[in-house]
Amino acid sequence: MRTLTDCLADAAAKRPDAPAVVFQDEMLTYAQLDERSSALAGTLRARGVSRGDRVGLWLRKSPESVVSVYAVLKAGAAYVPIDPSTPLDRAAKIITDCELACVIAQDEHLDWLLGGAPGVPASCLVVSVGAARPADDQVVPWSEAVGGPASGAVGAPPVTGMDTDPEQPAYILYTSGSKGMPKGVVLSHANAMAFVEWTVLEFGITADDRVSSHAPFHFDLSVLDLFATCLAGACLVLIPESQVGFGGVLNRVVVERGITVWYSVPNALNRMVTARNSELLGESSLRVVLFAGETFPLGPLRRLRELLPGAALYNLYGPTETNVCTFHRVRDTDLAQGRTEPVPIGTPCPYATAFVVDGSGTVVDPAPGVTGELCVAGPSVMLGYWRDPSLTADRFRRIALPDGTSVEAYRTGDTVRVDAGTGYAFLGRNDDMVKVRGHRVELGEVESALSEEEDVREVVCVAVADDSGEKRIEAYVVPRSPCTPAELRRRCLADLPRYMVPEAFHLVAELPRTASGKIDRRGLIGHR
Repeated sequence: MRTLTDCLADAAAKRPDAPAVVFQDEMLTYAQLDERSSALAGTLRARGVSRGDRVGLWLRKSPESVVSVYAVLKAGAAYVPIDPSTPLDRAAKIITDCELACVIAQDEHLDWLLGGAPGVPASCLVVSVGAARPADDQVVPWSEAVGGPASGAVGAPPVTGMDTDPEQPAYILYTSGSKGMPKGVVLSHANAMAFVEWTVLEFGITADDRVSSHAPFHFDLSVLDLFATCLAGACLVLIPESQVGFGGVLNRVVVERGITVWYSVPNALNRMVTARNSELLGESSLRVVLFAGETFPLGPLRRLRELLPGAALYNLYGPTETNVCTFHRVRDTDLAQGRTEPVPIGTPCPYATAFVVDGSGTVVDPAPGVTGELCVAGPSVMLGYWRDPSLTADRFRRIALPDGTSVEAYRTGDTVRVDAGTGYAFLGRNDDMVKVRGHRVELGEVESALSEEEDVREVVCVAVADDSGEKRIEAYVVPRSPCTPAELRRRCLADLPRYMVPEAFHLVAELPRTASGKIDRRGLIGHR
């Protein structure tokens, strides 16, 4: 069975001089990406990183970050991407929970990593990117790690990752957790390859394509960007974090970089089609546009179709735990005037077994109109949650199928409806998890962070949709002592990623409750 490192080995052998990664004015060929990642893998091994270890990537998007991904995999370890803008306390939780053997980090994080930060053991190797500091027992500068004596590359056989087991962890992505602690989703090479190989075939990605990399590497959309592009021998166009939120800038990037395949959350495409220069998209080379992570409002989606009448538009669905498991190619009837229902999430991918269960966990007859929780089984489903067997057991269920067999399936927590001819329609969550700009957010984690404040007696968070259908988080706070929304926001920014910070804080005397005494979340909207 193939692994993610095989993608790079094959591309470097077949197309060594072809562009693998483009970032602003920088470019790496496949030969350079292969050589540098092998050298860095040699450094990691020589400095004690072994098969099965975890290596943190605390990096902004850059050619170095792509090199680091493949180096960690070649070393037989799993990469753990950390949001470059995440608060230090949250980074410490991830580092502690994952017991990282090494962190590859930007220079601005070095003093914190080396200064006795909580959860960072003195034995943790640090590869510094951009810092002008000498190597020592704990730190290896990037220049030495990829080509100097510390890399072990001189006179040593190339590191290829050939001893990697497809079933071993390849990466751990941390998502929001309801108990105030991020939870790590562990996915293997085999989990990712089931999705990646299908992606290349389904969307016809070839060596002539230029694929956007809009998603940050700690977000599961990046798996397609990184590995499907490499498997096809295509060129990956990295979009800097400073540009991802500006629709007009993204439109220029698409045209100027000749991007042919785009993948992002709908929010980014929404910004692009509502930008003043949206007509630029009509001049682009885009032939496939993929979106996932949240519902795409029909108005902007209709505008996208007008601008790109010849491009194939796809809605992809799947939680981090399953990779993409259903898909739907957008049809003209999905965008018909007068239609108000979002496009379906579609039919199962060939490698996924999907079915609907009722409240008791029994598979229901997939007749049109039937609703229930979507469950997914198959080779793309995660290994489990890192160091949390109870949560893993809770999310999986042995389900008896109508043919008399049974399967271990992941419970998505999403309610769907069976539609005739189009697979599934997404109806919503059956818990407190919401999607904000494509990111999974457990409202319980936001509430937990706020409840730690001494001047907060009670807090409840809700997700509110704006006129375009995009979700934002709002917090309702019963203060114990005087505080202001500005103070609460500032404290949240110190503990949570920016996308998890409520956009509005409402200070209220009490929270509305139902007859049974439970907090009336629905009644909160408009309760000031």
